[in-house]
Amino acid sequence: MTEDKTILEIKNLKKNFGKFSALKDITFNVHRGEIFGFIGPNGAGKSTTIRVLLGILKKSSGDVTIFGNDVWKDTVEIHKRLSYVPGDVYLWPNLTGGEIIDLFLKMNNNKHSSRTDELIKKFDLDVTKKARTYSKGNRQKVTLIAALSTDAELYIFDEPTSGLDPIMEEVFQQEVIDLKNSGKSILLSSHILSEVERMCDRIGIIREGKIIETGTLDEMRHLTRSQIIVSTKKAYLKLAVTHMCMI
Repeated sequence: MTEDKTILEIKNLKKNFGKFSALKDITFNVHRGEIFGFIGPNGAGKSTTIRVLLGILKKSSGDVTIFGNDVWKDTVEIHKRLSYVPGDVYLWPNLTGGEIIDLFLKMNNNKHSSRTDELIKKFDLDVTKKARTYSKGNRQKVTLIAALSTDAELYIFDEPTSGLDPIMEEVFQQEVIDLKNSGKSILLSSHILSEVERMCDRIGIIREGKIIETGTLDEMRHLTRSQIIVSTKKAYLKLAVTHMCMI
């Protein structure tokens, strides 16, 4: 971590949809030069939290700031300094991958650069094909290339490797590590534990709309356990195996 400075801060965030409480007192922060892993099962509240951060959803209560600015009131200013990749990507079907990348960059006052060309080559994307011919993985590559081409202060990735093959996952992981090494901040929502383990400095675990634990991987080792279930035909053998496991 290059500097102990909070870039993103969530305090006691709640989000209700009618009588349903989707987020319950969510609290965590992301520092400058840090990769923060945000993990949990499907439906736990990861994407809802991210949509609040992006100003897409309005919080029910709590304090949520990015760069010290309120995410709902100061959305436009915040978006000038961050880059975002969703897990489900929908593109304009009649535009080519290259045209869409350039459009995304232009929307954020950026231009196609040598960095863009480098990423296109690394992710092995044919930018001349129209988006309607792309697989899910290739659609994901389009948004990753556009996001990584942007010189942002904060990068928010919501399950970004969904649909990518293992080689492209490796490319993405190295790019994110490079961002961290250059002092950028990253919020990474993921369900791939090996991805989180390799990259993240700290982790927040969310389940049923609640943060149940935050900390480094080393601090969370106590949460893991191994369970062995053995079925045997004879009772005395089962007793012997159980005794061995206890030892």
